[in-house]
Amino acid sequence: MSKALRYLVVDTETATLPLCSELAWDAESKKKLAIAKPLVYDIGWNITNRKGEILDHKQFLVAETFCVPQIFNTAYYAEKRPIYLEMLAKNETVIKTWDEIMTVFVNDMQSVDAVGAFNSMFDFKKAIPFTELYIRNLYSPRYNAWEQIQRESCIRILNDNKPPRNPDFDAENFFFRGRNYPLFDLWGLAAKILLNNATYKKNCLEHDLLSASGLYFKTSAESTYQYICDKYDFVESHTALDDATIETFILSKIASRHAIDIGITFFPFRELGETVEFITRLKKPNFDECEKVISAIESHLESKEEGTAYYNKIEKKLDAILTYLGRN
Repeated sequence: MSKALRYLVVDTETATLPLCSELAWDAESKKKLAIAKPLVYDIGWNITNRKGEILDHKQFLVAETFCVPQIFNTAYYAEKRPIYLEMLAKNETVIKTWDEIMTVFVNDMQSVDAVGAFNSMFDFKKAIPFTELYIRNLYSPRYNAWEQIQRESCIRILNDNKPPRNPDFDAENFFFRGRNYPLFDLWGLAAKILLNNATYKKNCLEHDLLSASGLYFKTSAESTYQYICDKYDFVESHTALDDATIETFILSKIASRHAIDIGITFFPFRELGETVEFITRLKKPNFDECEKVISAIESHLESKEEGTAYYNKIEKKLDAILTYLGRN
């Protein structure tokens, strides 16, 4: 009899370096830096099998980030601080240093066959590594020099000067503290196996689950869970262990149909194709669906500068729908 596979599913909630708030003034720029320079303040994970049975779980708040207001207040969900204080009072979570948490995390990763998250690119390739880098420099005499390097990096990001692609990027492994761990990505797996069907796409249109641009269907953990449970009023708590538990359930649904393949899928939402492509596939238009996409695209264009290459690209998509409806 083959060995039952075990998986570790993690979720992180993050803030960012205080200097990011100093450099970015609008919401879009702040979001860009927060994604590029994430610092974990809440981390939770489950150890599970293919059936979604939770064999063990952990949750921690990170002392060096959660307990520093200048950092925690940069978090997108900073208003949830009272929730965490209540969790602490109920012993539902504990505060530990990053190194204490990572000692437990590494031990648990070594006990499973693969590790992953709903967005493994963010959690395993950005959030955890950048927090590790921050902690190593925080406790060293070179911190000020490192912070200046980060400041210069943020300025380049805001000027859209992206760093060259790392030729050594490994989409199939998480390398941490001298060891590789096989890495799966629930976002990519869900998009390919659970969501890429007409029923999901029609439900997205019915429940306004579209991307900000209106060009793509939402493929978040929240929208995935809403679909597979038929609970469209469900809202993620955006605390690490609760979200990891939702993602563990999604893993079980994927595993019931398909192997948990190793590797990160880039831009998983593209697996479903574009909304414009979907709504114009019919000989006879579904006007309600078309209006949903038109409204989303028009709303998005209102916040963009006319005449730019991006604006013109999105406008062409809108024109394609209008032509399809005979309005051009």
